[in-house]
Amino acid sequence: MDVTCDIFSKRLIISVLWNIGLQAVIAVMLAYIYGCYYVKPLPKYFTRFSMFLSLFCTQNIIFSILYALSGYFTMSLYSSLAKSNFNTLKKICENYDGQCLLEQSLFLQMGGMWMGLYYFLNAHIFSPTTLTFPHIYQDKFQQIKLAIHSILSCGFKNSIIPVVYYCIFYYFWGHKPRNVVSDVYGLYLEDKPLDNILNLFGSGIWIGLWFYTSLFLISVYAMRTVFNIVLTEPMKFPIESSKKLTLHKAIAQKSQFNGYLGTQDLKIMSLTDTVRRKEIFTLSQPGGHPRNWNNLLQECLKIVNDFSKELDSINGDMKPVEIEMLPKRPGSSITPKSTLYTGNLRNMAYSPQLHELKEHNKNKSEDTLLSAIKEEFNILVQRIRQKPGISYLFGELTDTRLKFLLMQAQPVMWTCEGLAFIAAASLKEDKYGVVQTDLPIVISTLINLKQNLDKLTKPGLVPRKHILNDSFALKMKSALLSSVKLSIYKIVITFSKYIHEIPLDPDVQIAIQPFLICKEA
Repeated sequence: MDVTCDIFSKRLIISVLWNIGLQAVIAVMLAYIYGCYYVKPLPKYFTRFSMFLSLFCTQNIIFSILYALSGYFTMSLYSSLAKSNFNTLKKICENYDGQCLLEQSLFLQMGGMWMGLYYFLNAHIFSPTTLTFPHIYQDKFQQIKLAIHSILSCGFKNSIIPVVYYCIFYYFWGHKPRNVVSDVYGLYLEDKPLDNILNLFGSGIWIGLWFYTSLFLISVYAMRTVFNIVLTEPMKFPIESSKKLTLHKAIAQKSQFNGYLGTQDLKIMSLTDTVRRKEIFTLSQPGGHPRNWNNLLQECLKIVNDFSKELDSINGDMKPVEIEMLPKRPGSSITPKSTLYTGNLRNMAYSPQLHELKEHNKNKSEDTLLSAIKEEFNILVQRIRQKPGISYLFGELTDTRLKFLLMQAQPVMWTCEGLAFIAAASLKEDKYGVVQTDLPIVISTLINLKQNLDKLTKPGLVPRKHILNDSFALKMKSALLSSVKLSIYKIVITFSKYIHEIPLDPDVQIAIQPFLICKEA
């Protein structure tokens, strides 16, 4: 008896260690693939055809295989820890000579793969996979403590629906995998089949499947939460350096990951880091140019202006407000042609505007025949795409373009707030006035973005295909609008005494009046 117990204990330990090792390998592979996924920009899927093709990309195939294996090994691990016989497909027959099929084990193992695929579909196909950056960063352990209750409750609650779906699936098609396994291994079935409602509920195996599925989802949610917390930890980028990645270069990164960290650091620096703000306000030696501020402002304006142009095209505005990017000379960033600042605003960094000489090539001739062919071809393509069947596959889906844009709104929010708080701090810290020289273009850019966002809330201005029906996109739109208003309020209230000394376009002056009297809600 003792020898039998020792053999069983050794087998149990080997099985548990084997499953734990395989789970660890799968977790490492998932973490690596997630890291590669977040480094790349978000893919654009605006039509049903492009979404269908995206289902068969290499990344999704690898994800589906890894999650299916993870669910399978999770069920085997929990079955081994529970000291049940449901971690093996074979058992000694009681009524026959030979081995019989243990269908409960088959039910659990197939259920594990089902749960892994179900989670993959929900997390990667039917909903966007994005990093969630906290608005106010907290310590790692504090975030984990706050997330534990949500992880546990979501794990037990979200496991109910996939278990119900799996039981329905097994009721209709469970005999097919059972027959295949029985034929391959040459096993008999002496127990009552589980593809019968009474037998399934009478066996109670569905309760074990629900419990194991809950533990599987809890482990996956915990892994994703820890991964998200580690990746979203703020990083400090130097303002100027020849060896490390500087702040303005991090912001200029097109990848989703580095761009987020750069703009996040911009906001944190604008609020708390006096030392690095001082580096932004300094002038280069020799030369006396505000290179740090110019580099930073150029990248920030590019982010906000690109986002505004996308909103402008969605709104269908045929005459967008064009705001010029920051040129090389700091003085030329002011849109209106006016004299130097007067009063108490510093202008030591201001230099007179120079007229740019543009080369006009008069010898360029446009090939009218080629343009006409292109135009006719585009018209033909548009007519073909409007056909009912083709339009269903290749037509742009409702609100997909706007949702895709709003999913990338977080860096824009941090950029607006970072510029606003740096501009507000410059009133006391910027002894050269390098930031105040560019206040007109900062204010104009924020006002332009705010007006484009306002158009999304006005009925009749947004095409029907861009009306939002997604809760995440609606939250992002509301958060972005609040962030832009906060940024404008911060600048306007800080410079309220000198606001009339800042050379602004008449339209911008009218737009900031509600902020001056605090009537903009």
